[in-house]
Amino acid sequence: MVKWAVDATRAEDLPRILHRAAKLALTPPTGPVFISLPGDVLEQEVELDMGRPVRVDSASRPSDETLARLAERLLAAKQPVIIAGQELAMYDAFAEAAELAELLGAAVFQSSVAYCAQFPTEHPACMGSLTRSQKLVRSLLEPYDLLFCLGADLLRMSVYSPLEPLPEDLPVIHLSERGWELGKNYRTDLAVQANVKQTLAALLPLLRAQRSAGQAAGAQKRLVELKSRNWSAQRDKARIDAMLAAEAAPIDPKYLMLRFTEALPKDAVVVEEGLISTLSLPGFLPLRDPRAFYGLASGGLGFAIPGAVGVSLALPGRPVAVVAGDGSAMYGVQGLWTAAHLKLPITYIIANNRSYRIIKERLVAMRGTSKFTGMDLRDPDIEFVQLAQSMGLTARRVTDPQDIAPVLREAFASGRPNLVDIRVADGFGG
Repeated sequence: MVKWAVDATRAEDLPRILHRAAKLALTPPTGPVFISLPGDVLEQEVELDMGRPVRVDSASRPSDETLARLAERLLAAKQPVIIAGQELAMYDAFAEAAELAELLGAAVFQSSVAYCAQFPTEHPACMGSLTRSQKLVRSLLEPYDLLFCLGADLLRMSVYSPLEPLPEDLPVIHLSERGWELGKNYRTDLAVQANVKQTLAALLPLLRAQRSAGQAAGAQKRLVELKSRNWSAQRDKARIDAMLAAEAAPIDPKYLMLRFTEALPKDAVVVEEGLISTLSLPGFLPLRDPRAFYGLASGGLGFAIPGAVGVSLALPGRPVAVVAGDGSAMYGVQGLWTAAHLKLPITYIIANNRSYRIIKERLVAMRGTSKFTGMDLRDPDIEFVQLAQSMGLTARRVTDPQDIAPVLREAFASGRPNLVDIRVADGFGG
């Protein structure tokens, strides 16, 4: 976020300030701009000429020399892997990224922090999402001989681990418009600051023209080999595992995520802030377009309930489905009123385990203790149904796993703001 303390003394200065703020907010790396104005300026009333806006054209591509180096290194790889990130969604570059994976025969992982949809999951090369476990990420990357980080953060992790997620001998190419991400935390052999869509538009013809028959055959062979373990194959196995919990009470979060994704309208947008309850969601949720998903990027809780309002306003006509934990929901629960006030087609699903489970999990994993103080949201329970109703939403509670699908389908079909409180297991016997 860019913050300004503005020394403006006249209301006539406001157009210049607002234009500058809009220019910065819309110029990569983009983001919010906070403007602080003196009270006496805000109290003035004048006729303002808003003038004309300035927009910076930042759709740059690398030099011909850099593109040639990129093509040479990518085609030389025997086992390339791609980490796909949020810039592919920002610039609607799913088709270009998919063609790149096909030309190279490269496995594609979505980045470890799901800002948004990052790659079409049903593509044969998609291997699902990287986690934020250094040990697991390292094991996933060790078979490869070249890593292409494509519009993503390079291996953004969470808690400390003495083991680096990046294998020592794995060469790295990183393409991003955000210069500070390049070489920030890990060694990078080729760092390119450019627009991902413009770069791919220039790179793909080079790869097509320079790819030999042997390289094309190798790429096709690698794609065939991925089919038995790609996202689609993983989803089939995960579905069987989730179905084993179909009768569990309280409801197993894996079973909830399966039924949730099956009940979604095809054009639905998912906003996720379920933390532990949604760990299985990436394995079930098909991402088919760049606007299909928004996740918790910053790590700060409370964005999902109000954030869904912004998503719905930005994508009018598309149903929005929110999955939030009960703890997360309480950080911004007043956003329910805004959704009701604006009559937005948002369905809020509270994955209610009546606790801050993520803190419990980390205490057990990192401190070796199960003494939990102040981590249960019980005695009394938070009555989300009554809370939502008080703010003008239709709401109901689900405790039987067999009710999940019909209740969610009814909620999505309503086209109205509503809330479903679903009681899930807390992972600690409750």
